[in-house]
Amino acid sequence: MKKLTASLLMVTALCLLSTTAFAATEDSTPTFEALDADRNGFISTDEAASCESLLIDFGKIDVNQDGKLDPEEYAVFDQKAVQKS
Repeated sequence: MKKLTASLLMVTALCLLSTTAFAATEDSTPTFEALDADRNGFISTDEAASCESLLIDFGKIDVNQDGKLDPEEYAVFDQKAVQKS
């Protein structure tokens, strides 16, 4: 029984790792929820640092220039990223 439990845990961990690796491919942009690490409803520049293209254009995307991206601002960026690919 212990071997079966250990095996199931290992398979589950491998599945989660492969899903994470797939979700973080260069061709896709992370979701707003994935970037909003502190779950405050905004993406800060620190949170945007994990997505190079977002960080590079952060100042342009932050239309109201409040230093953070709201879901609407991010949606515009995400839509443009989808169109580029």
